[in-house]
Amino acid sequence: MNGIKGCAGINVTSSRLQIVEIEKESDKLLVTNIGQTFISPSINFEEQDETALASKLQTAFDEINIQNPINSKVVSFTLPPELFITIQLPYDNNLIQDEITEEFRWEISQLFPFLASEELAIKYYNLGKDILPGNNNALVIALNKKYLLLLKNFCAKNNLNPRLVDNASITANGFMNTYFTAQDSIYVNIYNSKSSITLFINISSKPAYVKVFQKTRIDFLDSIIKILSKDRIKNLLFKSTKYAFFFGDDIGTELQSEFQLKTGLEFVKFNPFKIVQFKPDVKDTGISSEQYSTFTAATGIAARFN
Repeated sequence: MNGIKGCAGINVTSSRLQIVEIEKESDKLLVTNIGQTFISPSINFEEQDETALASKLQTAFDEINIQNPINSKVVSFTLPPELFITIQLPYDNNLIQDEITEEFRWEISQLFPFLASEELAIKYYNLGKDILPGNNNALVIALNKKYLLLLKNFCAKNNLNPRLVDNASITANGFMNTYFTAQDSIYVNIYNSKSSITLFINISSKPAYVKVFQKTRIDFLDSIIKILSKDRIKNLLFKSTKYAFFFGDDIGTELQSEFQLKTGLEFVKFNPFKIVQFKPDVKDTGISSEQYSTFTAATGIAARFN
């Protein structure tokens, strides 16, 4: 971690701000602080300008600091999936990394002509070869640079050192893949956020398929079932040991039951604190274990030491 011994992970959603502080002792990661505060009225990222967003973020951060003072000066952030373009694209592996990124920028400009692609920060992750056609596929995410500037200014105001910014759903899924590993197994993960559901299919702890479904479509659950019913995926699920996890915003009991009924998978809420445990002197947080899955993104970005 380049000499950094601790980091605070801050997860920003439309309705809450969550923080998890992690420190490294020898080769072990420990949670030293956890807290959250609710944002009311909720943030509408599409309608509110950067000044209003900065004000709400600062107010929430001040409230967190009163309840659970933050010790670390190094912070990393996760933002809601709704702020990102998230797509799967093939690429030419003969290109160097910068050329691949520019190729993705051009692809995004064609798929989303109403967006100024030069204003986007683009990042990509390699996907496994088991589901998508071809040998070279990537999960591409793009974020408007105005949010990076917003967080940079926030850190300057609060005397913090910004380290990483990432998509909350991808961070949560990546954290699970890094620390909860099982060879020859399939993980079907669902990240729930205010207006979208992100489906991850991981094979041997590596993402092989990722798709975002908007909740504005009343058939989003049927669309997920359709993906899981494709022959190639269905055969993989049949042949392998499989796990199914929820993380992200709270999943209602009714929706959880519907997922399990329609997919035939036994979904459970992922608990990041079974992997990165609390330091013995962490005070009572008042946060129930039922809510722990909602802290996966904040935990994952704080634990990204490399």
